Amino acid sequence: MADQFARVVPKVISEIRASETPHSSVDSKVEARKPVSFNFKHFSSCNPKPFTGNDGVTAMLEWFDSIEVTFINSECPDELKTRSATGVFQARALEWWTNERNIRSNELAYALTWEETKALMMDEFCPPHEQRKLEEEFWVLKQIGDDNLAYTTRFKQLCFIVPHLVSTPDRKKSKYINGLPPSMRDTIEAAKLDSIEDIYRLAASLNNNRVRDKQAANPVPSKPANQITQQSNNNRGKKRKQSNPV
Repeated sequence: MADQFARVVPKVISEIRASETPHSSVDSKVEARKPVSFNFKHFSSCNPKPFTGNDGVTAMLEWFDSIEVTFINSECPDELKTRSATGVFQARALEWWTNERNIRSNELAYALTWEETKALMMDEFCPPHEQRKLEEEFWVLKQIGDDNLAYTTRFKQLCFIVPHLVSTPDRKKSKYINGLPPSMRDTIEAAKLDSIEDIYRLAASLNNNRVRDKQAANPVPSKPANQITQQSNNNRGKKRKQSNPV
């Protein structure tokens, strides 16, 4: 398997680095899209997911991902992201936001950037005792089996919740790599990639190769042709008996 990784890695790394090169002059000639007028009705038509604040911090992180997709689909401008996102608050989240507006005033509350709003939500909906549990989870987080996507997704979520545990880019890269299977870990360390995003991409590619190699080494046995024919004949015989009862 190490030899297979050695053949694949240079190609993957070159693809990753090629994706980082500046756009060509042809790209720069593409006509810029005309700005689309935005309003909350248009935002609502993209079916934003409501947020209640009752389902824990993991559900909140999943909601962050969902609402940011809605920002893209609705072409929501940065200065209206807080106003739009808080417009789908319900239950406990709505009560909290109403209180924030009463304290700050509507003008200052809606002037918060989306990043500032997310930070306030983390303070409110991720209390210290839950944060301690998530810190403990982060320390032991590792990839289980071949599920690299689940590992990477959870790693990103926990980096957002407990950023003080990966306070520098090097610490983040080291923590992620140490949670990978040994064969992938050694290969990625040898690649010496600069960004965590490049490491995510290389890990996903290596993991896909691992899965394919296992499938190739352990193919699902196929039934002999004569066995398939015999089963087919038996099934036809059963059907004739059922259709012609004695």
